[in-house]
Amino acid sequence: MTVSTLKKWLALICSIVMILCSFPVTAFAQTESEITLTLDSYASTRIDAPQYMGLKDNTDSALVESIKTQLENLDEYIDISEFGLLNTSENQQKIINILSYEIPECFHIAREFGISTNRYIVGIAPTYLYTKEEYDTMLSECYAAIDRMLKGVEGNSNLTDVEKLLILHDRIALHCEYDYERYELGTLPLISHSMYGVFVNKLAVCQGYAIAYAYLLDRIGIKNYYCASDALCHAWNIVYVNNKPYHVDITWDDPNWDITGKVTHENFLVSTEKLIYNGHYAEDENGNLYYDYDDSPKDTTYDDYFWQDSETAFTLLNDEIYYIDGKEGQTVSIKRYSDKQAVYTTTHHWWVSANGYWPGNYARLDTDGKDLLFSLSDAIYKLDVETGNATAIHTPTLYYPYRIYGFTYDDNMLIYDLCDRYYFGADTKKLYEHKVEYLTYTPGDIDDNSAVNLVDVSVIAQVMAGWSVKYNKLTLDVNGDGYENLKDLVHLARYVAGWQGIELH
Repeated sequence: MTVSTLKKWLALICSIVMILCSFPVTAFAQTESEITLTLDSYASTRIDAPQYMGLKDNTDSALVESIKTQLENLDEYIDISEFGLLNTSENQQKIINILSYEIPECFHIAREFGISTNRYIVGIAPTYLYTKEEYDTMLSECYAAIDRMLKGVEGNSNLTDVEKLLILHDRIALHCEYDYERYELGTLPLISHSMYGVFVNKLAVCQGYAIAYAYLLDRIGIKNYYCASDALCHAWNIVYVNNKPYHVDITWDDPNWDITGKVTHENFLVSTEKLIYNGHYAEDENGNLYYDYDDSPKDTTYDDYFWQDSETAFTLLNDEIYYIDGKEGQTVSIKRYSDKQAVYTTTHHWWVSANGYWPGNYARLDTDGKDLLFSLSDAIYKLDVETGNATAIHTPTLYYPYRIYGFTYDDNMLIYDLCDRYYFGADTKKLYEHKVEYLTYTPGDIDDNSAVNLVDVSVIAQVMAGWSVKYNKLTLDVNGDGYENLKDLVHLARYVAGWQGIELH
């Protein structure tokens, strides 16, 4: 190439560069736009669609944590530009799934939200339903209820994963009621789809049950993920035992209308085959049976396990689990989980007239943390599991044909349903539920000697300091906030000092 030709090429290149430089830089920037999405459009977690699966075990965990942190701060704009998510339908669905069930604390945003996009999804624009102060209060309430539900389970190496799964399954079913009335009326609030609905309001639908169970299992380190079927319009959980997946559907194991203290176990740790047998099937528009949900659980080990005979909660007391064997007809038999041996047995009938009674038994089981509590048709009893002695602690006035068909213990209250039948309707609990206070201790009596004084302040201080002292564990939360910490020490000290307005719990 001659020098003359080279000069001509250089001149041409310079001209092109000058022309390009004359355009503003923004002419080459990607145009950003906003798309509106809704949480109602979450996809089913099919085994053949891994992009829709739970995100806990893959590289999206940093994305989930970033969104969670910004949402908890109530940031107006959730910046996720650093993650380089291409603006595809799959990634839009990923954002929907994250907000729908991957962040259980995300119960404070509206169902409709915006995403900012160019070639990438760069941000999320949520609409918040509460102020920061309101949300922080709700979150504290939720965490306190969660701590109570995990009591005796979290960190307990004496329990197997199966036992932990069972106890938490039953505790949720006991604690929460399906929000059936508002579901039927079409007035179901958004909060009933959340773990706040389960843990605090004690009213929820399937999504809330599944999210709440997943949260508890995450806390105790049991692998699980949320599972859903669009065709069934339903959600539940898949959990792992010895690296094998199983279905768990607490919603279908919690009766509707709610029967106090009744928990079934037909959908606990079952295979897909058993789940479909129980009614979890779907038909597409052509009428053909198909799996619109994750069908990976194949193992049948627990499909016909002994807990399916029980319609009461498996109850933890002092590292032993107890249950009522429901297959024994009019024989009420309370047994230990560990060896299936009875600690108490009685023959009992639920009479509906002088000459007739319902078949089966409708005893319910719970604990106050000190004794086993159970109901028969005539009274609520406490059971000393060491001696097998049962003592009535509350005997209501009975009129034929009214008998006790439902019972549980919650927050120092005996809660029971005194009615004329074992199957409940829309108004049963409204009309026939009774609550009676029942304390197994004196609030503030840390040393359990029936007096509240400076000695109790000293004992609680020693407990908080980690000393090995004798005390009643049920009495530590003297301020009633759900936690056991230095605030309780200060609260008790002020009470003993005579401060006005200080109450003990």
